[in-house]
Amino acid sequence: MTTSQITPPGAPAGTIEMTPELISKRRGQLRIIIDRFLRNKLAVASVIILVVMVILAALAPVLTHTTFQNQPAIDPHPENAFAPPSSQHLLGTDDIGRDEFARLLFGAQVSLAVGVFAMLLTIVIGVILGSIAGFYGGWFDTLLMRVTDAFLAVPFLLILFVLSRVFSGGRVSDIVLLIGLFAWPGTARIVRAEFLSYKEREFLMAARTLGASNMRLMFRHILPNAAGPIIVSATLLVGGAIITESTLSFFGFGLQPPQASWGNMLTDSREYIFKDPLLLYLPGLAILLVVLCFNLIGDGLRDALDPYMTER
Repeated sequence: MTTSQITPPGAPAGTIEMTPELISKRRGQLRIIIDRFLRNKLAVASVIILVVMVILAALAPVLTHTTFQNQPAIDPHPENAFAPPSSQHLLGTDDIGRDEFARLLFGAQVSLAVGVFAMLLTIVIGVILGSIAGFYGGWFDTLLMRVTDAFLAVPFLLILFVLSRVFSGGRVSDIVLLIGLFAWPGTARIVRAEFLSYKEREFLMAARTLGASNMRLMFRHILPNAAGPIIVSATLLVGGAIITESTLSFFGFGLQPPQASWGNMLTDSREYIFKDPLLLYLPGLAILLVVLCFNLIGDGLRDALDPYMTER
């Protein structure tokens, strides 16, 4: 028997013959998702840019020769204020002589940390509340959704301004906690909608018939199927958290000097827009680039995880 004659046992007439060549080309679901994502050139470029930025931020102490005891790059040197870009200061210095390149790298550490950890906290709260509301329904769903509506009705930035002034000590952990505690309603509504659409499906009824517990049904059967929208939401939440932290720091409610943040770098440099425009443009462009990259990655993941997207 030749390889072209290999067919599944009992296959009906007209069935495509599964040759070894065709079998080798069969792709798993993960491979299909990766191939779809890689076709989105903007999303791939965004991943590369973010990886480079994360590496630079992680190597900031090495690149700037800065340690806990020795911080020449980020210590004030008034005699060297507004120095132009040079081999010693790649992007020049600010109004009190601090190296702008070093501050951008340390600001990247803060902004990326706030974005990622605030996103994780938001996802955890949103997934727990949304899954419980969508799975159990009834009065519990009504109660949780009314609480969600109440949080959505509160002016997000205004309440963060007030609470950050009262409860925050200007630490990264405080900013992450405040953002996470007030950014979860959107995620909770997405998760609830996914659970409502899946909980009456046949595969779930079959699992329930076989004796699966509610926790197993929720987190073993429904949640993996709802992972696509949650992952896309997570990428957008990172960008949103970075913008929120920058806004808080810009208005003086977030991280406080001398700790570098892209937001407070904008605050410090807005008075020198005509004297040294780079001081204002560089942190602003950094925020724009990072948030845009996360949004483009979210778009790429949305297309890659869409089960109804046709293969090309």
